[in-house]
Amino acid sequence: MGLSEREQQLLDDMERRLYQSEADVMQAGSGTPRRLNLRSLVLGILLGLVGVGVMIGGVAAQQLWLGLIGFAVMLGGAVLAFSKREDPLATESGAESADGGGRPRESFSDRMERRWDERMDGR
Repeated sequence: MGLSEREQQLLDDMERRLYQSEADVMQAGSGTPRRLNLRSLVLGILLGLVGVGVMIGGVAAQQLWLGLIGFAVMLGGAVLAFSKREDPLATESGAESADGGGRPRESFSDRMERRWDERMDGR
């Protein structure tokens, strides 16, 4: 069953708004470059290996608590290894001038909520 002309206009309008909001979100996400920190990557891998060793030792000794501690250490190492840091050169050079001085930065969700409200108000 085909769409009526009114339904087709509504669908086109919704698609146009969706593409516009996707473009806005993509622009907002490209503020400061983020990359893996080599130091935290190496430290996280080492911590993960120690965690695996402690976990295997806990299983071999049939000590549940030791295995759980090993798992927690391993998980912490993985989180540390893959955590991304902001590029220090980018934050020193342009962050204060882009923010307008000493004004605190808005969180991502606050910025998206403000932009949504502005869009709905027709500004």
